[in-house]
Amino acid sequence: MRILFPALLGMTLAAVGCSSSPEVNDPTENPVIERGPKTIAVDGDPNGIWWDAESATLYMADDQNNRVLSYRDGEGISKVADLPAAPANGPGLGDLVRLSDGTLVVVRFGGGTAGDVVYVKPDGTSAVVPNLPANRRRIGITVTEDGQLYDGYFVRNNNVNVGSVARLTLDGTETEVVGALQKPVGVLAVKDTLFISDQLAGKVYRAPLSAPSQLVAFATLNSPDLLTVGPNDTLLTGSRDGTVLSIRQTGEVSVLAGGFQEPHGLAYDAKNKRLFIADHDGTPEDGTNHTLRIIPLE
Repeated sequence: MRILFPALLGMTLAAVGCSSSPEVNDPTENPVIERGPKTIAVDGDPNGIWWDAESATLYMADDQNNRVLSYRDGEGISKVADLPAAPANGPGLGDLVRLSDGTLVVVRFGGGTAGDVVYVKPDGTSAVVPNLPANRRRIGITVTEDGQLYDGYFVRNNNVNVGSVARLTLDGTETEVVGALQKPVGVLAVKDTLFISDQLAGKVYRAPLSAPSQLVAFATLNSPDLLTVGPNDTLLTGSRDGTVLSIRQTGEVSVLAGGFQEPHGLAYDAKNKRLFIADHDGTPEDGTNHTLRIIPLE
C-alpha cells in the first residue's frame, strides 16, 4: 500500500449542493466509480460517516445542519433525512451506524446538558432514544455483527473527564461496560473485539466483546479520532495534525495519508479500494471549507 499526500496532488474541488430525498434510491446502474484523489465541497459539516457496501452508499452525519446526508457515485450528495430538533447550542453530531433493517443511529454531543441519541427509520422518520442521561457527551457508536449497539461518552466532574463505553438499546437503556476512560471518541466492534480510541490519553484500547472490562492498551498515537476498519485488517483513524493513521494488528502505527485539515469520520470501501474522509475545517475565521475527501488505497 502506498502512502498518499492529497494536499500535494492537485485535487479537484467540486462544489456539490444537497437535494432533499427522504430515502436513498437504488444505485445508479453501472456508475463511474470515483476513486480519487478528489475533494468534494459539502454544504454542511460531515462528522461520522458510514459506508454501506450493499447499496453502495456513504452516509454522513451533518453536524452543521442536524441531518443525515448520503453520497453515491454518479449522483453526488443528497439529503436522507432531518433529525429531531437540535439543542440551542447546536446539534453536535458524532458518529453514526446503519442497522440491518436500514435504520440509521446517530449520537449527539449535547455539551453536557443536552446529549442524546437519535435514529432515522428507512422511511425517513426520526426520533430520540428516550430516557438517556443528558449530561453524557456522546461521540462514538458502533454495531456488532449480531446487532448490538455500543456508544462512547464522557461527563465532566470538576473539570475532569470521566469516560465510559456502554451497551445501548433504542428503547432507552445505556449500560456501562467499560469505565476509567478520559475522552472516548471512536468505538468500533470488529468480529469479537471492541476497539476504543481515547483522544486525551492518546491511546487505542482493545477488549473482548464477551468481557469489555478486560481493556488493554493496543496502540499509542496523537489525538486519535473516530475509527474504521481498513485494508489488511488494519484500523484507521484521523488525527488533529491532519493525518490519517493506520494501525496494524501488532499495534504499530504509521501515517497512511496527510495534508488534511482535521480528518474526523473515515469509511473504507473494500470493493473499490478507496477511503472516504470527513475533513473538518477547524479554522472558520478564514472561511469555512468542510469537505468529503476520497483517496485510493492500493
